[in-house]
Amino acid sequence: MSEIMAIASSTWRRILRMKSVYFLILCTIILIACAYNYDVLSIGRHKELMMNVSLFLNTIAAVIVAISLTFELPKDIKSGVASTLLSKPLGRTQYLIGKLVGTIITGVIICALITVGFSFVFNTFFEKTPISMIQGHIMIIASLLPMCAIALLFSVLLPESIAAIVAAIIIALSFSATKLSAIKYIYGGIIPDLNLFDLRGEAVWGANISVTYMLLTIVWGIVFCVFASTLASLIFGYKDLK
Repeated sequence: MSEIMAIASSTWRRILRMKSVYFLILCTIILIACAYNYDVLSIGRHKELMMNVSLFLNTIAAVIVAISLTFELPKDIKSGVASTLLSKPLGRTQYLIGKLVGTIITGVIICALITVGFSFVFNTFFEKTPISMIQGHIMIIASLLPMCAIALLFSVLLPESIAAIVAAIIIALSFSATKLSAIKYIYGGIIPDLNLFDLRGEAVWGANISVTYMLLTIVWGIVFCVFASTLASLIFGYKDLK
């Protein structure tokens, strides 16, 4: 466990030390605040627009963090870092889990900062942030589990540039799994249904979101994450790192 947390810590610390990350978070919060100026164009629905924009941009941030994982492993392999680490009693599975956990922690911190920024802006312009909005953002953060697992799987399957593109496509399709339900072997099969985590409609319009639903969806995300990371570990075990 200490080896896993050491790799995870080095991953999220390295990313969160980048000043560009906080600049992008600030830009995201500014874009959310700009929705307040669209009261005329939105026919007085600028409050709902701001909430919708915050959830959408937070989802984009989560997706970008997840896809960044597809660059982590190839970079370590090319630089020889992975070979050095795996020559020690570390194990390939522990290495992958460390990278996965580190990326998830990174995403949680970034998405949480965006959520806090949105709450501050919303409280400034309107009233107290609705509970449904907090729940919506929590589910976006929870979606990091399956998304990062998808990115991890393709990072061991494909070359760096191709892995990022394929992972992005699969994640995008996963958020539209409900629309793809008519296609055999896609919905509930090869492609997971990430639409389960998308509660924008309920969050924006203040619908009652069941805590039981949230917990079951998060459990599903954990199960899928374990499944995909286990599959990635099996594939990585046969990968030549020389």
